[in-house]
Amino acid sequence: FGYFSFSIIFTLFLTEDFGYSDFSAGTIYGMWGALVTIFGLMTGVIVDNLGVAASLKIGFLLQLVAKIIILATTSRTTLMLGLALVSFGGCLGIPVLTIGIRRYTTQANRGFAFGLFYVL
Repeated sequence: FGYFSFSIIFTLFLTEDFGYSDFSAGTIYGMWGALVTIFGLMTGVIVDNLGVAASLKIGFLLQLVAKIIILATTSRTTLMLGLALVSFGGCLGIPVLTIGIRRYTTQANRGFAFGLFYVL
C-alpha cells in the first residue's frame, strides 16, 4: 500500500509541487498522521462487517484513487480531499493485512508470510 514510501516523500511533494513552507508541510504531514490514527479507531467495525478480503480491496482502491487525485491536482482543496482518502484507505491496508496474515496462516508459515509482508 506504500504507506512508508508515501510518508517519506509527502513533505517534499508538498514543498516542491504545492509551494508550502517546511513548517506548513510538516503541519499537513502531522494532520495526515492524526487522520490515520482517528480513522484507524473507526475501521475496526468496518473490517468486522466486511471481512479481511473486502476491506483490503476497498483500502487498495481508495488509496489508488486518492494517490491519482493527489498527483493530478493543482488545487490545495482537492489535495486535502485526497489526503483524507489516503488516510482512510491506509487504515484499511496495513493493519488489515496484518490481521489477515495472523488469521490465515499457520505457525509453520507465519514467519514466511510476515517476511514477505515486510519486503513488500
